[in-house]
Amino acid sequence: ASIATHIPDALITTGFSTVLFIAGLSMLRTPKLDTHKRMPVPVLILTSFAIGSMTGLFGIGGSFLAIPVLVLFFGTPQAIAAGTSLLIIALNSFISFLGHHALWDSVEWHIPIFIGGAAVVVAQVASHYSAKTTPDTLRKAFAYLLLAISVFTIAQTWL
Repeated sequence: ASIATHIPDALITTGFSTVLFIAGLSMLRTPKLDTHKRMPVPVLILTSFAIGSMTGLFGIGGSFLAIPVLVLFFGTPQAIAAGTSLLIIALNSFISFLGHHALWDSVEWHIPIFIGGAAVVVAQVASHYSAKTTPDTLRKAFAYLLLAISVFTIAQTWL
């Protein structure tokens, strides 16, 4: 994160879009592993450092990058990868929340409360429908979402 302050915003958003695009393309492939496989500790540590570096540099959550890695390279079922992702989001959010305590007075609290409430409602609805959808369809939908966000971000940055 300290390096990111010295890099132009356009370069940061371009890098972010590139990571999104690559993640989206990788999610379109069929996973190579059929069974869930535990990550060796050294691989877990290296993957965590890489994801953490991208989180600090691009300001994107590590969970977003963890899902393709877990699903494609370690055969983790989509539901478990999503749960792991939510845990990473919760931990990152809590640590950031505590780390920025000096700014709490300037936060308009009704906005994050509304967003949080809407997220809970939408998550419940999505959870209901995801049980009726195949994991392959969910994986591809997530991939197309990432590709669309990538293209939108590049267009917004450079056009």
